[in-house]
Amino acid sequence: MKITSKLIGLIAFMLLSQLVFSQKTIEEYLSNTKIEKIKKSFVIDAFSKPATHKSYIDGHGKNPYFTSKEQLPDTIALITFHINEQGNVFVHSAANATQVQVIMTLKEEFKKKGVVLLTPLEFLNASEKKRYYYDEYIPKVSKLGTFLNEIENRDVNKTGAAKTYRFFNMAAAFDYKRSVSLGYDLANKLGVDAVLSIGINIVSSSKGMSLKGIIMTMHGPNPNPKMNKKYVAQKSGNGYNNGQLYIGGRFNFKKPIKVFEHKDHKVIDRNLKGLEIVFKCFIEKFYEEFYSSIEKSSK
Repeated sequence: MKITSKLIGLIAFMLLSQLVFSQKTIEEYLSNTKIEKIKKSFVIDAFSKPATHKSYIDGHGKNPYFTSKEQLPDTIALITFHINEQGNVFVHSAANATQVQVIMTLKEEFKKKGVVLLTPLEFLNASEKKRYYYDEYIPKVSKLGTFLNEIENRDVNKTGAAKTYRFFNMAAAFDYKRSVSLGYDLANKLGVDAVLSIGINIVSSSKGMSLKGIIMTMHGPNPNPKMNKKYVAQKSGNGYNNGQLYIGGRFNFKKPIKVFEHKDHKVIDRNLKGLEIVFKCFIEKFYEEFYSSIEKSSK
């Protein structure tokens, strides 16, 4: 009986703590969370970051084998920035507002790494590139993820993509054929070293939208040339791929944080302050993984 009472008391305390300490704004979350703890919250699994075993020097596999910082990209195109909810004009405008809030921080953080991050207004500097990006490019996906193609839409006015961006479904971003399609086909046509994709996960209600988390991936050409040999398991993606997933990760707040209020499909209030700090941490974490993999590969 005493144990049951203690258990009930513990559960009550935990529920009360959640109510008292749950963050209502991103800024409040940041004030209560250290930067290193935020970085530890990013989920970057072993299949979503550079390989480190020396057997990968032949370029096989879904992820790159970096041996030098010189192999890292100098110019990156931000090819999609969207809210993961296809729908009305409000979703589209919310994506615009979110992109405006964080884009300068993204550019500044990449600049610190010696990288130029380009938006569509910058990398679509020729009619051929515009035509390819908006009209001709069809992202590929393996048979395992074929169903994802049905929910991708090249018309940026009918999706949750920010203005000028295309919508590329982030669920397919970790697919090996999508890695080749984005990292090799699209990157080469756009004339950049790599491409970056960002998806914002939200929870909607009749009164507003709450930020749940972020997915971000980077794809680029295979940094190691193809050898004159037979590669095994090519059909499963473990052979040689011209394009690879350089790195990809996810971040979720413990509880969704309300960032938009709307009425009659119009934004009446927004609070995105501090979101740029989360993205700053995301970029720092990506490069920590890059540098760590290079150090391990060079031993």
